[in-house]
Amino acid sequence: MTISEKQLANLRYQIKQGLRPFWRPLPMTAVEWADENFYLSAESSYLEGRWETLPFQIAILNSMGNDEIRVVNLMKSARVGYSQMLKASLAYMLEHKKRNQLLFQPTDAAAAGFMKSHIESMIRDVPVIRQLAPWHGKKHRDNTLDTKKFSNRRQLWCVGGTAAKNYREKSVDTVVYDELAAFPADVEKEGSPTFLGDRRLEGSVFGKSIRGSTPKNKHECQIERASFESGMMLRYEIPCPHCEEYQSLKWGGPDAEFGMKFQNDDPSTVAYLCEHCGCLGTYAEWMPEQSKGVWRDRDIDLSTKDGIAWTAIDGTPVDTPENVSFHIWSAYSPFTEWRRLIQDWLKAKDDIGKLKTFVNTILGETWEEQGERLEPHELYRRREHYDLIPAGGLVLTCSVDVQDDRLECEVKAWGKGDESWALDFKIIYGDLAKPDIWNELDDFLSQTYEHESGNKLRIACTCIDSGGHFTQEVYKFVKTRESRRIFAIKGVGGVGRPIVSRPSTSNKGKIKLFAVGTDTAKELVMARLQVLEPGAGYYHYPVSSQFDEEFFQQLTAEERRTRYNKGYAVLEWVKVRKRNEAFDLEIYNLAAREILNPNYDALAESVTHQAEVKPKTRRRMKMKGF
Repeated sequence: MTISEKQLANLRYQIKQGLRPFWRPLPMTAVEWADENFYLSAESSYLEGRWETLPFQIAILNSMGNDEIRVVNLMKSARVGYSQMLKASLAYMLEHKKRNQLLFQPTDAAAAGFMKSHIESMIRDVPVIRQLAPWHGKKHRDNTLDTKKFSNRRQLWCVGGTAAKNYREKSVDTVVYDELAAFPADVEKEGSPTFLGDRRLEGSVFGKSIRGSTPKNKHECQIERASFESGMMLRYEIPCPHCEEYQSLKWGGPDAEFGMKFQNDDPSTVAYLCEHCGCLGTYAEWMPEQSKGVWRDRDIDLSTKDGIAWTAIDGTPVDTPENVSFHIWSAYSPFTEWRRLIQDWLKAKDDIGKLKTFVNTILGETWEEQGERLEPHELYRRREHYDLIPAGGLVLTCSVDVQDDRLECEVKAWGKGDESWALDFKIIYGDLAKPDIWNELDDFLSQTYEHESGNKLRIACTCIDSGGHFTQEVYKFVKTRESRRIFAIKGVGGVGRPIVSRPSTSNKGKIKLFAVGTDTAKELVMARLQVLEPGAGYYHYPVSSQFDEEFFQQLTAEERRTRYNKGYAVLEWVKVRKRNEAFDLEIYNLAAREILNPNYDALAESVTHQAEVKPKTRRRMKMKGF
């Protein structure tokens, strides 16, 4: 019987189709697959051509493809090939492991741009992916701007990370967060992006979460937080070309004991100073050593060369960790000579905005805003012994901070040049919705304090915070006591606002409500706390159990930082400790002093000749001085 070529071809096809369910590709690591199949597209790479994994990229890329590793965090600088590694891992998971994947970009616009310039060119230029996309270059329901559905019945979504709806309804095997540090910390008040996104992995046998980003501000950066949660930070160690001792490359700088060194601001003189032998080596000497490199975290005794086999640092095999973090920066990049790093540093070192960019994008480190704050132990140490109001104290104010379960009060004496003395600090506990606690506050504000002259002084003005959960109770309390200069205040943020504005009665209680410019007041209090010698502006505190170490911890609980927004410096106050009531009390006391606007010369004469300063009869309030 004679069989035609057409019949023979058809027979081969039928046999092939019948055996297809029994066919499985040989297992490949992500690096093996990428080196064989991946291609660098002209639109999204410095160099067009076949991909070749660099030594420091091997463990990162293999970790992205390793099913035993469930979470991969990469804190990185620019110029280390992260975008290409990410695309290679997506292609590997799609074609080789047949996984559904969800890629988040910081915004919808960024997602659309990544899909156009990176994903579509990757589909076009990687043949094994192109075979899975018969719709490529055509209008098709499987080819949309945010979704690609391939012929192996797997999908790739690419969406923005700012909308909560983008985190819903999709069931995938891999979730990727590209530039995680640029995502909102709380997505439309529904939670962190990684918490929301990783829920899409529920039900997947080999669920994987990949987070990669250039870092941003310290303590606020999400890639820093994600890396911290992993409990490790792997750094790429390479041997010194002179002593062969392993170490991770560090920036160092002019004042460091080792790292990058250069002479007379000349980038061409750059060399690396070994932390072990103290020898200087050039870029050309150090770079070939990368092929011998190993990823290590010495703090937890963990090491890997390829992201597949994991050992202790002495080479003892250990279990593959489920959650790993890597840090890599520009010094390892073959695309960036060290002299260019020095050039970037010289351009940035005298400009705080450029320096932040250098730290984030060249060093791959978080930027710590240079905060201005006082040390609590310094203020605690300078406390003084005084039981009576010192001779310089001429008028008393009180501040009241309203918390959900208590009232905190501080009494201060003020003198010439706004030198001040803290006299009393009291916490009154109780139910703020009931009158008992307010009656106790009234008793506290009615007491007198003995002056060195023998006279007794009353509190001349009190400011009570009304911005909490008990606004109406504060209004009710002050309404009948305004003749004693007991006023409600409300803090208002914003640069340049006066410490105290004229009172408004446009409120439900129809009381005199003073707006306090908190930013301005904090600046002045901070400046006065930094005055070191008694005299104008100096803040005195007594040696007393009331003014303990906790009080001064709260007094220094905020710091002033410079943040850069679109290139412009913006000053902001940031809490560095949870409780800041003592600092708030100083703000409110300053407000009370501003409301009084005291005439210290007249008060000095009054204190000398009167036995007691009595509250004045109720009359129209004057704002021009007390």
